[in-house]
Amino acid sequence: MTSDRPSLQAELLRWSEGHAAATVAVAFAVAAGWPLWLVSACGAVSFAFLIRRCRGLWTPAGRFGPANALTLARLAGVLALPLLAPMQLAWVGAILLALDGVDGWIARRNGHDGEFGEFFDKESDAFFLLLLCLMLYRLPAGFGAWILVPGLLRYLFVLYLKFARPPSPKEPRSAGAGWVFVLTMAALLACFAGYPDRLQLLRPLAAAMSLILALSFARSLYRMYRGSRPRVAG
Repeated sequence: MTSDRPSLQAELLRWSEGHAAATVAVAFAVAAGWPLWLVSACGAVSFAFLIRRCRGLWTPAGRFGPANALTLARLAGVLALPLLAPMQLAWVGAILLALDGVDGWIARRNGHDGEFGEFFDKESDAFFLLLLCLMLYRLPAGFGAWILVPGLLRYLFVLYLKFARPPSPKEPRSAGAGWVFVLTMAALLACFAGYPDRLQLLRPLAAAMSLILALSFARSLYRMYRGSRPRVAG
């Protein structure tokens, strides 16, 4: 299957750039007052296109596999979040977040771990984060426009890479970044659980985690440039 890798990487890159552009446009439209279901509709169409385009390359064996099926189920739950009340959303979101990582464990256990599964899981997580941020922004007496920043970071990062073309085009992987994501998601879900009575107390927590997430992206970008510098002997 090694001969398929370049084509898969090309498919993922093309999809990621188009998905980022479409998602940012729809996110700004929803922030301006368009209905929230447009974000879910955009995500459903875009991810369906991703799965269709990468058919046969989903796993090393070519099958979709149980791990990708779990990621897809989690994504379906994410797309349905705008239908829920804040407390319901907090509980459902917590379950979806707790399942993050289970798909990777299943993939490794079954020998189905591969580039598509990792990418599908990462992009589903990014969409989960964006949707939470948009819903917090749209809540009555919710958050200011700054809460949109953590949700848009992934997509703005992808678009930056497309046009700036840094020396090291692949973003570095970091276990620390994964923990930052989980803690940011937990902080945002806590805001839904505490709405409206404890929202004033939880806003600083959401702001702090948003800042840490932004710094994590800045660190990744820094490493992409620094990693390309030639080392000086001596």
